[in-house]
Amino acid sequence: MQDARTPQKILPALVAGLPPTSAAIADWQLERQEHGRLDCIDSLGQRHTNVDAVRAFPISAPQGPVAIVAADGMELAWIDSLAALQPSLQSLLIEELALREFLPVIRRIESVSDREPTEWLVETDRGQRRFIVAHSDDIIRLPDASAVISDMFGVRYLIKSVPLLDALSRRLFEKSL
Repeated sequence: MQDARTPQKILPALVAGLPPTSAAIADWQLERQEHGRLDCIDSLGQRHTNVDAVRAFPISAPQGPVAIVAADGMELAWIDSLAALQPSLQSLLIEELALREFLPVIRRIESVSDREPTEWLVETDRGQRRFIVAHSDDIIRLPDASAVISDMFGVRYLIKSVPLLDALSRRLFEKSL
């Protein structure tokens, strides 16, 4: 069983029910329970069961920041950078985030229909996928030449580098914008 028992210094966890601020520093711990979920022990020793680790910017800043969120949605802790954490806590959080995130990477675009909503047939790192994109606004180009495409069900697909796609895939992608 992997855990991270060494407290980390971050913004406060539950200070009189207020959200984290930069005014105080708190010690906290994360532990993986036998059922696989995480618990957070805040600076007051209170155990928060079944917490989630959520990336603030999963595409543009995948190494942080990360929020630790209680089951009721209350933010317990804020981590500016995973790289600044103790290695055992860092690996625990990276493992947890990988379990939580589903972001297939598009390797090749086979076809895109001509009318909105568009039907896409793509090859991803998880196999061939067919999905519907409601509007061109659901295709977001990022400054690093990557792109994120959201289908009608909210599933996101990542293109790591549009310029590195093959010629047909690039043409189909550009046509969809």
